[in-house]
Amino acid sequence: MKVSNTFLILQSNNNNSTINNSTIKQTDMDLTNILGALTGNDAVGAIADNLKIDSNQVSSVISNALPTLLGALQKNASTPGGAESLAKALGDHAGNAGNILNNLKGADLTDGSKILGHIFGGNLSNVLNGISKQTGVASNAVSNILASIAPSLLALLGRGQQSNGINVGDLAGMLGGLLGGGSSNNSGGLGSILGGLGKIFGR
Repeated sequence: MKVSNTFLILQSNNNNSTINNSTIKQTDMDLTNILGALTGNDAVGAIADNLKIDSNQVSSVISNALPTLLGALQKNASTPGGAESLAKALGDHAGNAGNILNNLKGADLTDGSKILGHIFGGNLSNVLNGISKQTGVASNAVSNILASIAPSLLALLGRGQQSNGINVGDLAGMLGGLLGGGSSNNSGGLGSILGGLGKIFGR
């Protein structure tokens, strides 16, 4: 099955700088689109206010970390058990895709941290330290920022999976398509992040 790159995402205004919470649009979703939904001014501001972290640091961490998150999710989905677990997580969060800004304002860091633990397993500390070195942001702050966005990332991916009827066996292909689609557009260092991911996971 060829996996479509058409997904439902929050439409952002002003070149993806702000999120319009009331508008959901069907469009081609690559890494840049996900970045737009989670790194717009409103989204970044909500996280920065909630965590008391500089908004520029928040934006830098998210932009650099999303390819790593997607790469790890793809790796997890490459096995039947991992794909089943991911499909359940996406389904559980998909209903929140229409309210991303409020999700970020009231982010549950405990839930987000659990999600990160499931995604990265025993490699989580290495991932956080790597992103910290990449961005110059302290690893504990990186952890809180990623915990803030993790539920919303699953929500966006889950809504995309449902809207396209992508089955469990095609989740790895969906995630691979997102990474491939964003490779030429991401200004946050996709190549170097994926290179680091390869070292972490022995790929």
